[in-house]
Amino acid sequence: MKAEAIARERGCVGIRLDTMSFQAPDFYSRHGYTEFGRIDDCPPGHTRHWFMKRF
Repeated sequence: MKAEAIARERGCVGIRLDTMSFQAPDFYSRHGYTEFGRIDDCPPGHTRHWFMKRF
């Protein structure tokens, strides 16, 4: 992914991000990101997820 390439070029050691259950959590899991937190029912009926990936 382009964002990962840019982060590596800039000397970053990883990426943290958040996404909603109706957006892309499965996408990030498939690309090697690990979920490290979540808030269920926020907003009601959905979940907020936090992911990370170390380089």
